[in-house]
Amino acid sequence: MANKPGIFVENSQFTDLVYADDTALMVESPTAAATCLSSFSEATSTLGLRISWPKTKVQNVGAGNHTPTDITVDGNLVECGESFVYLGSMQPSEGQCLPDIKRRIALASSVMASLSTIWRDKCLSLSIKIRTYKALILSTLLYAA
Repeated sequence: MANKPGIFVENSQFTDLVYADDTALMVESPTAAATCLSSFSEATSTLGLRISWPKTKVQNVGAGNHTPTDITVDGNLVECGESFVYLGSMQPSEGQCLPDIKRRIALASSVMASLSTIWRDKCLSLSIKIRTYKALILSTLLYAA
């Protein structure tokens, strides 16, 4: 079991999180990350798929962990990062949700400001404005959509 990539939480081993065409691989070290990414690239190429190396990032998650260094996988540079957006949510290394909350509030505020002509329009009823608010502002705030 020790030669398989992944992380252990109590008695359970987690190797990846997959959603549509996004995959988060979980490993314990930069060396394991390079090996796992190389194997993943080889396995996906047999299916006619390829990794987008410019979009691929390394992140060290957890309290007290140091920032990982950039790694090279099959001649491709994989940059490290303190945070990134994954499936519409900000994922900071510390695991806190405050950066994502602030980001979503800023996105919703931006959408609200871009609709200022609608809010000032006297010809539109209050119910239309409320439906617009729920559809555009709340969905951005709650779902980053």
